[in-house]
Amino acid sequence: MQSDAIFSALPSTWRDYLGDSTLESIAAQCSPRLLKEISYPDQADRFRAFELCSPNQCRVVIVGQDPYHGPDQAMGLAFSVRQGIAIPPSLRNILKEWQSEFGYQIPTSGDLSAWASRGVLLLNRVLSVQPGSAGSHRSLGWELFTNHVIERLAGDPMFRVFCLWGSDARQLSTLIPQTQGIIECVHPSPLSAHRGFFGSRPFTTINHMLKEQGLSELDWTLPLDLSNDLKGHTDQLF
Repeated sequence: MQSDAIFSALPSTWRDYLGDSTLESIAAQCSPRLLKEISYPDQADRFRAFELCSPNQCRVVIVGQDPYHGPDQAMGLAFSVRQGIAIPPSLRNILKEWQSEFGYQIPTSGDLSAWASRGVLLLNRVLSVQPGSAGSHRSLGWELFTNHVIERLAGDPMFRVFCLWGSDARQLSTLIPQTQGIIECVHPSPLSAHRGFFGSRPFTTINHMLKEQGLSELDWTLPLDLSNDLKGHTDQLF
């Protein structure tokens, strides 16, 4: 499998940053299933997180598990859904914690593109999933890619905060030197959020870490209302 196939939608800025030869090597180790199977999100959206946040812009990395596995949910940004899609429980828990930290009103849309455009790489550990089957594309090669992304970003002189939510994401902690900011926590899903996610205050902690390095705090605001048309959609568990 060639990198121009599996990584065809990866922006050139990231291809240059990650290295074409390394991407070729990773692609050769990926299962053909990643291209052949019907999966979420569409192949054109798999690298949307990278489209909205370039390496030089990246200040924070939030790592989740794998994409939502319900119809029309996954959009290529970890935890985010497009406007008009009902906010899934994991994202609702994230927004509850976000609200408790800042006092903001929870928006009607779960689109987190505003965070991505300000330098937050919303990265899933695995970038695709079969419909209705959480975790179905684990151990098919995506982890090699996300390992490399984290290693490359963490190895830069630039200070970044890496926010690792859930056991899959926390496996990446060994790749991040202590000179960088690291926040580890349970996944915000309904199955685990009450075991440590609620009350963890990740957003203000990120800003505190940035401020300690003499860097500006991140603007965590979200548009309050992108769309009023949320009818006809139901929540999925993840």
